[in-house]
Amino acid sequence: MYRLIALDVDGTLLSSSGQILPSTVEAIAWARSLGVRVVLCTGRSALEAAWLSRLAGCDDRAVCLSGGAVADAVTGAHLHQFPLPPNAAQAAMSIIQDYPFLCLDVFAGPHNLVTPLTRSFFAAQQPNDCVHQFMVEAEDPAAHVRTRSLTVCKLFAATTGPDLSEAVARLRTIPGLETINCDGANLEVLREGVSKGSGLRLLAEEWGISMEEVIAMGDSGNDLSMFAAVGMPVAMGNGSQAARDAARLITDTNDRDGVAQAIRELLA
Repeated sequence: MYRLIALDVDGTLLSSSGQILPSTVEAIAWARSLGVRVVLCTGRSALEAAWLSRLAGCDDRAVCLSGGAVADAVTGAHLHQFPLPPNAAQAAMSIIQDYPFLCLDVFAGPHNLVTPLTRSFFAAQQPNDCVHQFMVEAEDPAAHVRTRSLTVCKLFAATTGPDLSEAVARLRTIPGLETINCDGANLEVLREGVSKGSGLRLLAEEWGISMEEVIAMGDSGNDLSMFAAVGMPVAMGNGSQAARDAARLITDTNDRDGVAQAIRELLA
């Protein structure tokens, strides 16, 4: 019997139009009525995770920042966090800012610290998303972090076109950090050893749940660590080839009730 379900957000919980399907909400409620815990395991901030957890009807915990923090999904407060070493974070931000086509998002404190380019990027890509409520704009995020002594738990960068490989290769030379190239579309920088898998393992241990009793659903490269950690990795039908190859079950797409179908099949 599975006792915990972990859901990625973008490409999984959310449809391609950024909505949580009614079928998903119903399936989560049904799973929780059986005593199964359902949590988000996402790259998003704790405040975003809390917002989306309430809409989806999930439990009161979330793995956020791709494992950079485990949060209270009611208040959005960090319960555990795994910050980047300050000097390493500054070095990584400097590298990312060397590439004008990269949109930098710095997860420092409760908010997303973004450049004007990043704000414009998200406005075009996700115009109706809750992310806009939690953005703080800064021309120079590295200086903003340094002068205010902010704690950075994750860096994110999305490309507006050119290839990410050179930036990723440079970031991977910084000691103490983990850089994930998410299917060529964006990258994440975390503290070394930190991942969705490590965050989910911590949460499961606190609840006394073995990893064999965990279902994880996702669609992209930053989901592979939780796929490797759990008993039942489930890839969305719209997922990347890497995600599909790592899964034990491939469900339908995020626009065709994929989450609901997998929950009902695996808990039946």
